[in-house]
Amino acid sequence: MIPRSSTTGFTLVEVMISVTLLGIIFLGTVQYFTVSRWEIEKGTRSQMAWISISSQFERALYLGYDALLDSLPETSVPLLLNNVQGYRTTVVTAIDDTLDGVAPDDTDVPDYLKVSVYFAWFDPGNVSDSASVFFTPQRSWRY
Repeated sequence: MIPRSSTTGFTLVEVMISVTLLGIIFLGTVQYFTVSRWEIEKGTRSQMAWISISSQFERALYLGYDALLDSLPETSVPLLLNNVQGYRTTVVTAIDDTLDGVAPDDTDVPDYLKVSVYFAWFDPGNVSDSASVFFTPQRSWRY
C-alpha cells in the first residue's frame, strides 16, 4: 500500500504555468478586441468620408458643367463628422482631349472636366479616401 500525502493542493510550478497561460490568453483577447474596435472606427470614418465625397459630386451635378470651374474647387475645408475632424479638398481640372480630332482649334472650351475630391482625417495631409469623376458638357459623367 502506498502512503498518502497529508498535504493537498498545487505546487508552485503548476500555479506559475497556469498563471502564465491565463495571461497569454487574456492578452490575446484584449489585443483582438483592440484591433476590432480600431477597424470598426476606421470603417465608420471611411463611410463618412465617402458620404462627404458623394455630396460634392451631387453638388457638381446641381451646379452644372459651366459653373464647375468657378464654384466647386475648395482647399482643406474643415468638417466635423461624428465629432472627428476631417478636411475635404475638391479639385476641378479642365481637360482638352487632343485625340478627338478637333484640337488644337478647340482650346477655348475643354472637352471635359475632371472633378477630384480628397478627404483627410485629423490633418489636411492625411488623405485617406478620394475619388474622381469626369463631367462632359452634356452633363453625363463617369468614374
